[in-house]
Amino acid sequence: MPLTRLIIKNYKSIKDCDISLSDLNVLIGGNGTGKTNLLDAISYFYRNLTETNPSNMVFDENNHYSNELRITLVYDLSEFVKISKSNSEDTLDIFEDQPEKKTKYGGYYKAIIAMASQSKDKKIRVELSQIKGRTIHWNCSYEDRLIFKSLFPMFYVDTRNLDITEWGYVWDVLGELAKVSNSERKIIEDNLSDILLDESKAVSRKLKVITEIFSAADVSVKPAISREFAKNLTKLYFSGDIIRQKGKQLGYYSTGTNSVKYIELLLKSIDAISKAKMKEPIVLFDEPEVSLHANYLDELADAMMDVGSKLSILASTHSARLAKNIITESETVALFNVKLINQYTHVQKMKKFLQYSPSSKYRVLDDHINSYFSRAILFVEGETELELFANPYLRILFPALKKVDVFKALSDKPILNIMNPSLANIQTPYLCLIDMDKAINYNRGSKKFSLKGEYFQSDLKECFQYRSKHQTETYLYHQRERINAMAEKLHVHYYLPFLSCEDTNYRAFISVIQEYLLAYNVFVLSTTVEGMLINTQTLDFALLFLKQKKKEPDYNAFKVYWEGLPKTDRLNAMRIVYNGKTDLLIAWKTLSKSLLPDSDRAVVEKAMIGDKTSGWVSEYLDAFFQQTIKCEGKITEKLFRKYLDDEDHKKAVLKEFEKNFSELHSLISRICAMIYE
Repeated sequence: MPLTRLIIKNYKSIKDCDISLSDLNVLIGGNGTGKTNLLDAISYFYRNLTETNPSNMVFDENNHYSNELRITLVYDLSEFVKISKSNSEDTLDIFEDQPEKKTKYGGYYKAIIAMASQSKDKKIRVELSQIKGRTIHWNCSYEDRLIFKSLFPMFYVDTRNLDITEWGYVWDVLGELAKVSNSERKIIEDNLSDILLDESKAVSRKLKVITEIFSAADVSVKPAISREFAKNLTKLYFSGDIIRQKGKQLGYYSTGTNSVKYIELLLKSIDAISKAKMKEPIVLFDEPEVSLHANYLDELADAMMDVGSKLSILASTHSARLAKNIITESETVALFNVKLINQYTHVQKMKKFLQYSPSSKYRVLDDHINSYFSRAILFVEGETELELFANPYLRILFPALKKVDVFKALSDKPILNIMNPSLANIQTPYLCLIDMDKAINYNRGSKKFSLKGEYFQSDLKECFQYRSKHQTETYLYHQRERINAMAEKLHVHYYLPFLSCEDTNYRAFISVIQEYLLAYNVFVLSTTVEGMLINTQTLDFALLFLKQKKKEPDYNAFKVYWEGLPKTDRLNAMRIVYNGKTDLLIAWKTLSKSLLPDSDRAVVEKAMIGDKTSGWVSEYLDAFFQQTIKCEGKITEKLFRKYLDDEDHKKAVLKEFEKNFSELHSLISRICAMIYE
């Protein structure tokens, strides 16, 4: 691993970054988070390593009083020391007849050994520091920096600015690969002169004319540097520099096709440099997925993983497909989550999900990796919740919901482990939404409540289970003890047949559980999603909506039955009809047949709205907003937006929504707060 560590302080949006690197490093994050700034910092380091190219546009962008930056790269010289020690002993024999080479290479190897000896682990820090308005300062000599640049050459590929129909940068890399020594160059030049200046050939006479023209004009041609000479020599060997694919010009193919071939050729060329020469290159890719079709992303991932271990690759991306391929196939990849927090770039090394579920490697989908790029995440249990938060009118009324990604993951532990920011070590705010029956259970036989193990560990260690040891708020421990005592001693009164419960002690129990689990990013509904929509405020509306959805005889029969129920049971009966659960979390299927006569059961079943995926949730909300704004004709998204443009209208709709859906409003407020944290 050539480059082992990167430290950046006060470079543009990066205030403080210190990360350990692997062979393949992937920076994932949305646009504008600072991924490019991190790569640019390395590029700035190299642009000034042996030349002077300072800039005052690279300092802290948010604090004009911050006038000093530092960029530190830590190189591992271990392999080069092995090579140098081996060759330094052989140089006497190899170059016995060439004393100039003996001196040159012997000194080079000794210099490497001397540099590496500064550290026991042979890892050397090279630091650039710059104060605004002053020259750049280095912690090592110019001669040492020349060696570092030679041993660890840097190649920066900005795919958004590729010359994908010319491939000029590829020729530069090939020139590096084909570089020859001065003595070899002299032999080649002499051989070319013998061929080109042969007076028996026409080309000799033409070259003579060209030489006379230059002489008459009193101008000359500066000999090309080694890399340029090698690049021109390579082009001469191929008799041109126009690269083709399958005999056709590059312009014939799509941008994506050219991009992936360009990157493949580039990587193979750089990999060849590392194998043929005493070099361990560093390759930077800024969003290599640009213009690539999904299939090409797979090909690109393979190309990035096929290179040898002598390369250090840093690639920034916001492609879930590319990240997924690299994560699932590479054993040495290091993932870094890049977020913009309070206008500063934060880089956090992520944990690989395989440690949580080895088998989950084969179940990873693009959507799961999408969570790594989210601004905020809401994890839900099922389709009903997905449908709820996809409602267009809800998203128009609360625009922040559009910036929150909703994932169905709570019902699948391995997938949740892959996506969970706290496990993956991602800097993404998140909230888990669960029904109350996932946290507690009521047993009618024993008349007791029990706490479910998924959210309530039996050993009272929640403070350490979910939070770090430095966040062990004692109130949580005592609150958990209170919950345990309540679950053990609480006896509630309820009404049959629907187990309706208005017991204030039960409400207090529910409230304490909700407050407690919210500290662990778990929002627990008082009953279920259906219960959140069907409540005391919306009971009449729910009955009216049911009338629109059911056949008249079935609706009328249920209405007669429903109106004959005590007020305490009407809400729970309506929730059952909408596939919800009662106050004590009893579902229709588990409601004892002995509690309801068959005739009553038949009436309720015929009135039931359908299964959870029938689409009633979104229609229910659509109907509510239609009723709220009282528009002429059917409500549309365009009409709703226009209506809300009036500030008084918007306030009125928000007030009505909060009045009718207080629990849902509280949940949405909590979700939106994650965006503005």
